[in-house]
Amino acid sequence: MEINEEKSKVVNLKRHYSEFLGFKLKAVRKGSKYVVRSHMSDKAVKCETEKLINQIKTIEHSRNCTEEILAIRQYNSMVFGIHNYYQYATVVNLDCMKMQFQISKVLHNRLKGQLKRQGTIGRKYIAEYYGKSKMLRFICDEPICPIGYVQTRNPMYKKKSVCKYTEEGRKEIHKTLKLNESAMTVLHMLAKAYMPNRSIEYTDNRVSLYAAQYGKCAVTERILWIDELHCHHIKPISMGGTDEYKNLIIVHKDVHRLIHAVNTETIQMYTNKIKPNKSQLEKINKLRILAGNPEI
Repeated sequence: MEINEEKSKVVNLKRHYSEFLGFKLKAVRKGSKYVVRSHMSDKAVKCETEKLINQIKTIEHSRNCTEEILAIRQYNSMVFGIHNYYQYATVVNLDCMKMQFQISKVLHNRLKGQLKRQGTIGRKYIAEYYGKSKMLRFICDEPICPIGYVQTRNPMYKKKSVCKYTEEGRKEIHKTLKLNESAMTVLHMLAKAYMPNRSIEYTDNRVSLYAAQYGKCAVTERILWIDELHCHHIKPISMGGTDEYKNLIIVHKDVHRLIHAVNTETIQMYTNKIKPNKSQLEKINKLRILAGNPEI
């Protein structure tokens, strides 16, 4: 492999920072061991700040309210993108507050006549991530996300042995999923299944749910084979339900039919077939009520 001599060097991380993909990292002592301290690189801070300032200028020179709102939304997506990428830096909050200091001055100088402290947050992700921030400002009732309000997130890591390209690595993946060979076969079949009448969100969430439930029915806890598996909408589509993860649940096909059954004979047939205990019947009745059907 060819090495770029200008970009490659040996660094003593206990004394100096090393830059990598927009981050700068250093090893610092914590008790009896060393841990990583990471920032946005100086170049990244400068570059991202300039981009945000240029976007503020675009907001300032908007010809009408519609253009202004679109420009603000573009600015918000830039802020969210910066936070989403750099949130793994251990002290990214310090870097973002430096950026906030510069951005606040530009906002005040260029948009001071329009900035308001109160407004309506119409977008769910803004309310979730920035709704509690006192740095949030509004123009035309459109929120402007504060670059200084960032939440640090711990990066997830896995064993070096985990690898889908080796037999040993695949075994490690299977251990993590806690699925037996039969369930893994079903998982692969679900991942490859083509469902033309279903959304991509539904098919992806169905696979995720099967893994999360360890291949078991949410009611009976029985391991399900591919022809026994049904993915139930907790709140039916006809009642405004969606294909999002939290609105889906994996159940046995007979349980699914019992949840939706309205005919007395059909209810009795599937109740006799499943033979639910008290706890299982409570789960079924809860799902029936959410689906708009009476308890059994």
